[in-house]
Amino acid sequence: MGRSTHKTQLTQAREDSLHELVARLDLPLEGVDLLNVAFTHTSYANEHKNEVIHDNERLEFLGDAVLDLVVDEYLFLRFPSWPEGELTRAKASAVCKPACAECAAKFQVGKYMRLGKGEELSGGRTRISILGDAFEAVIGAIYLDNNYEVAARFILGHLKKFLDLIDQ
Repeated sequence: MGRSTHKTQLTQAREDSLHELVARLDLPLEGVDLLNVAFTHTSYANEHKNEVIHDNERLEFLGDAVLDLVVDEYLFLRFPSWPEGELTRAKASAVCKPACAECAAKFQVGKYMRLGKGEELSGGRTRISILGDAFEAVIGAIYLDNNYEVAARFILGHLKKFLDLIDQ
């Protein structure tokens, strides 16, 4: 789809690093601009106010909605006899921050995060909330760069372990 509106100036080293990650993980992304935004924490953007830097909060917002829809649809179809309450509990166990953070840690999101000095010094690269939010932002980036089906495959592939734990 290529709906990227987050063109930024990247250093060659940063761009190369993100392209390497996209290739290594076979991420369904055309470019790395949205991925760069997905890996930019608000603390970094706040420390660089004199530059035009987008943080990952908007992508996280979108990615969270896509994540919820994909998992809702998956559970709805997998468990046709379950009432809404059971589906809600099942979804909560599969899309919680620790699950998203574990998915993010698998592809070393912390290594690629742009963090402010305070977050860097206080262990932000391994903080569950930061990793989980970044995973959701990556989902948002994949959705914008592609479509729902591609984002759904990415999500279901990465959350398979957690979805398989939900018993019938």
